[in-house]
Amino acid sequence: MIPLLFFVTFPTWLAIAWRKYVRNKAEDRGGPEPRSIILFRLDQLGDLVLTTPLFRELRRLYPRARIAVAIQPQHMAILTTNRHIDEILTFHLLPGKWPSGRSRTLASALWFYWTELRHRQFDLAISPRWDLDENLATMLCAMTHARKKVGHSACSSAPKLKFNRGFDAAYDTVIPASPVQHEVDRNLAVITVLGGEVQNRQPEICLSESDCCFAAELLKHHEQRRLLVALGIGGRAAGRRWPLERYAELVNRLNQQHRIQPVIVCSEEEDGDASALSMKLQVPPYILSGVPLRKVCAVLERCDLFVGNDTGTAHLAAAMQCPTVVISRHPANGDPAHPNSPARFAPRCTHYRVLQPQGAAAGCTTSCRSSAAHCILGVTVERVMETTTELLTIGIQESPYVSRLGYQLPHASTQATVAGVV
Repeated sequence: MIPLLFFVTFPTWLAIAWRKYVRNKAEDRGGPEPRSIILFRLDQLGDLVLTTPLFRELRRLYPRARIAVAIQPQHMAILTTNRHIDEILTFHLLPGKWPSGRSRTLASALWFYWTELRHRQFDLAISPRWDLDENLATMLCAMTHARKKVGHSACSSAPKLKFNRGFDAAYDTVIPASPVQHEVDRNLAVITVLGGEVQNRQPEICLSESDCCFAAELLKHHEQRRLLVALGIGGRAAGRRWPLERYAELVNRLNQQHRIQPVIVCSEEEDGDASALSMKLQVPPYILSGVPLRKVCAVLERCDLFVGNDTGTAHLAAAMQCPTVVISRHPANGDPAHPNSPARFAPRCTHYRVLQPQGAAAGCTTSCRSSAAHCILGVTVERVMETTTELLTIGIQESPYVSRLGYQLPHASTQATVAGVV
């Protein structure tokens, strides 16, 4: 963890001291409401999806403010249609092979400040990250020329207290530590400390006409009464991934009972896994590999069920109100404050289930520590089958899309493909 100290902790301390003792404070432009707001959300896709309620409530609280959001470029499509956001700033890593690792992230953050933030004046800067900040959001927030800055206390979690100690000095308003809550509620605590009242906690992703047309074109040959079941087989860590063999057994058993059409959702890097899984399925699947995120959402909106690993794709499905089953590697008796805990990251939708191993496997205690599939193997096909059958009933009853439309299945000898799939 030494790189965290050198490339996150120390630079953030220097940024706080630089802003406090060297640079003049931001100009107070007066007025009871901020006219310009910047929010830093530099972490993963799921974190961004669970922050969309905050964007909406900020707009409700400050309807005349200009709201900018700094995010990773690969997530940009999620916000380009969001009516609550006025400007998207993308945090790109510097090109080339040197520097590498965290030193490259630090150099990129400094370049981002120099090119995007140095000459700009904001009334309010927000870093909603509750847990350990590894992406330098606090440093950028501290460096930003803003009249008021808001963020969570460094006492929020043990890792944050260790590696983000002293980061509270970056903020004018510090959100105090509190018991374990869902990340949506953590994010919306910003509204509370700003004096607002939260009215809606549901994540939202706004689709364009082009997104809806993509889904309609993909599914125009879908057979009537064959249920659409999306599969999220990916995951940043191998330990988060339920084995492909179990997905295959699950889908084939579901097909025998309910007649389903599988839709595999994955990144381009996971296309090989998708192809391997498709060879094990009785029904040729649609494969959404490397498809733009909003187009994926348009397809998920029309699915009767999503079954997948604990990744950002599951949060996309939940945001589209698709009944969602998440297969988690986090033990049911594990640490509720852990980054894999459903207490913090369960899907936010009307109908969902999170299936966890009853206890940690050998070698693990309060969380899964393995780099390979380990504790997640405690979730059996039988358990997932029982849960998916329950939620499929809900999908049949409530889906206004494919399950009620008279589509026909593509010819069984071919695999349905879309852009990005070979």
